[in-house]
Amino acid sequence: MTPALGMILVAQLGAPELVDRVAAMVDESPILLSEVEQRAEPEIQRLQAENPDPQELAHRRDAMLRQALQVLIDEQLLQGQLKESNVEISDQQLDEAIADVKTRNGIRDDETFVKALAHENLTMEAYRRQLRRQLEKQKLLNTKVRGQVKVGDDDLKAEYERTYVQVTGEQEVHARHILLQLKRDASAAEDNALRQRAQEITQRLRAGADFAKLARELSDGPSASQGGDLGYFRRGVMVAEFEKVAFSLPIGAVSDPVRTQFGWHVIQVIDRRKAPPPPFDTVKEELRQKLQRDQADRLTQDYLTSLRKDAAIEIKIDSLKPQGPAPSP
Repeated sequence: MTPALGMILVAQLGAPELVDRVAAMVDESPILLSEVEQRAEPEIQRLQAENPDPQELAHRRDAMLRQALQVLIDEQLLQGQLKESNVEISDQQLDEAIADVKTRNGIRDDETFVKALAHENLTMEAYRRQLRRQLEKQKLLNTKVRGQVKVGDDDLKAEYERTYVQVTGEQEVHARHILLQLKRDASAAEDNALRQRAQEITQRLRAGADFAKLARELSDGPSASQGGDLGYFRRGVMVAEFEKVAFSLPIGAVSDPVRTQFGWHVIQVIDRRKAPPPPFDTVKEELRQKLQRDQADRLTQDYLTSLRKDAAIEIKIDSLKPQGPAPSP
């Protein structure tokens, strides 16, 4: 097996041995390069599976190692805060958190869970250590940061205005159609005959025939009893062939026959409009959660920035020195 990049050969007392390099010092505590590589390994393996060219692989791998180091630095700083704050997670809390993870992922037994961890190159023991650290960090941040998060009604209304009212609404089309349904195993001749029927209907409508009346008489679609009326709909609701025509037709115009998986359609656009914003009360809690997350993220970053500012941090390997803003944990 090829030695990890964090290991170098040195001679000591005439015998070569592997020595781990120090990637960074944080308040006189080392972070080893092997730790950085281990933290970045899952992402690097996913990157290698993409099979990029060697130059891109090297560039992106270095970026992943830099990011992993910054995360480890933040974790070490937080670990010092955890010791000072006496924050601990009990075994029972850890077991409950693992049970919750299994439930949310639809995993019912330990064997399946262990296999899922193995796919991420994790043992159960390593995962428990990792999760405990995450829970301790979350508990610390809840104490240091989350208590400062405050979202009032004025904040919610302002966010609603920005998110739903001020932005250009998504376009909706009000259309109706006549469907001539085609059997799945229809022959080319049957398909062509149905297309000709649809073309005749188009000509009658363009000559002034009543669309709703013809739809009730001729359409095979479920909207026939409503005169073919489909109501308002946005993009992504109808099949692509139907949608392309419906969103390009002028109001009042009747389309040429349109072929979809269901058969042949004749479409008329009745109206267009911007989709109205959802009622405030229906999105209020969603907006509250978003604003709380945003505030917590900003406050967490401010807290970590203050910890880094007060700490003695020295990165020992040039390729691992930050080339941009440090990521949030």
